[in-house]
Amino acid sequence: MRDTNIRRAASLGPRGRSSWASRLFDTANHAALVLLGVVTIGPFLYILAGSLTEARWYQRAGVTFNPMHWSLASYRILLGSASIIYDAMRVTIFITLVGTFLSLLCSALMAYGLADRELPGRKVLVFLVFFTMMFGGGMVPFYLVVRGVGLINSPFALIIPMLVGAWYVFMMIKFFDSLPDGILDAARIDGCGEMGIFVRIALPLSKPILATIGLFYAVGYWNEWFWAQIFLSDRQLYPLQMVLYSILNQMMLVTDPSRAVEEMKQQMDTIMPAQVVLRMATIMITVTPIAAVYPFLQKHFVKGVMIGAIKG
Repeated sequence: MRDTNIRRAASLGPRGRSSWASRLFDTANHAALVLLGVVTIGPFLYILAGSLTEARWYQRAGVTFNPMHWSLASYRILLGSASIIYDAMRVTIFITLVGTFLSLLCSALMAYGLADRELPGRKVLVFLVFFTMMFGGGMVPFYLVVRGVGLINSPFALIIPMLVGAWYVFMMIKFFDSLPDGILDAARIDGCGEMGIFVRIALPLSKPILATIGLFYAVGYWNEWFWAQIFLSDRQLYPLQMVLYSILNQMMLVTDPSRAVEEMKQQMDTIMPAQVVLRMATIMITVTPIAAVYPFLQKHFVKGVMIGAIKG
């Protein structure tokens, strides 16, 4: 409250009124934020309206925001009883929940240990973590390692190799380093071990950073498709984004005249509107669940991303 009053007083003129420069800045700032919001949410609303547009109307006039020409036919096709979306959704939810939990656990344990400045060999360990951000073994050695440990055609092939992100570990190290030493020393004096301090004190105080990094991990697992096409050959194990990728590839087979068959060329005007609307509905199904998680973490998100912004 005190900082807010200071900033407010600084923007006021000698007679207690805000200066014209301050009002102009506020107006320009609000206009820029509104424009940014429109640019950000515009494509999302366009795809939402397109996924609801009737295929016949889309063929004549394109996407419409008039509910009179909306239909749920695309969602009925995608979410029908025989749809592969449900199996893909279950795989993706499993990968996201288990992967996020294990990633947060391993990252927090690693960061808590590296945050101890008296840890023997701490500088070497921190350098090794940093080294993984700059250099990688390459795709072929990575695949050989995953195959060597028997993770091919397993959902854990999309979890264990991506378990820890070096940048997120550094963010957690910074947070644990900012915890008051008095609280940790008091727990040690009371006979609490390091694991007890980590579970009972460090983690409860780390909700902002855990929520922030957990959201980053969850989005990464939810959107995973590249390694899925390399490590998974069983279609029943395909995650949701891999199914979307397959649908988009099928769309390319139809829309590319050099690769389309003659029968498809003759039916192009009839097939393509329905396929485009179906593709938009697929995008909405894949994006909406993970986007719905953000409002529940928003109160911790701003504080979490500001870790290290003030304290050097």
